[in-house]
Amino acid sequence: MFTVPVLDIKSDPLDALLAVIGYRLSMLADSNDEDVKALFADRNVTIEFASKESDIARSFSFADGQFSQQGGHAKDADLTISFKDSMTGVKLLTKGSLPDFMTAVQEGNLSIEGDYSLMMWFNKLAKHIVPAIPEECKPYLQKAKPYAYKAQQFANHWVGVAKHKLGK
Repeated sequence: MFTVPVLDIKSDPLDALLAVIGYRLSMLADSNDEDVKALFADRNVTIEFASKESDIARSFSFADGQFSQQGGHAKDADLTISFKDSMTGVKLLTKGSLPDFMTAVQEGNLSIEGDYSLMMWFNKLAKHIVPAIPEECKPYLQKAKPYAYKAQQFANHWVGVAKHKLGK
């Protein structure tokens, strides 16, 4: 049985997303998926994700098939990915596009320090983070999409009203 460890998660959107990614990586580390096991095997690395503006950091450690995550800065990260701000991190991580990461580096929205080859390795691992949607659930998701779109428009409208009222 999978148990979720108690972690110090800040209300920052990037930290919340990274904690969820960490939980999923924990599940993958305990899975029987041979592709994932091959990616985890013989890896002894720490990858830190951070936001400069929010002073948020979370590190993922991989050690011989085991996984752990820690809130805060890592002592010795093999790769550090620092986003300009939390929302930039959220947008880039949820897109999952390596070319977008490289564009963000060129634009100064992201800095990378350490072993760049770990970016390619983590990108391979990231393809396993979002589980496949079972075929029998897909029709329900299609039915829900128009409602999600309407809710998003409603939220955007009221955020715009709030910004206007606040003079932003």
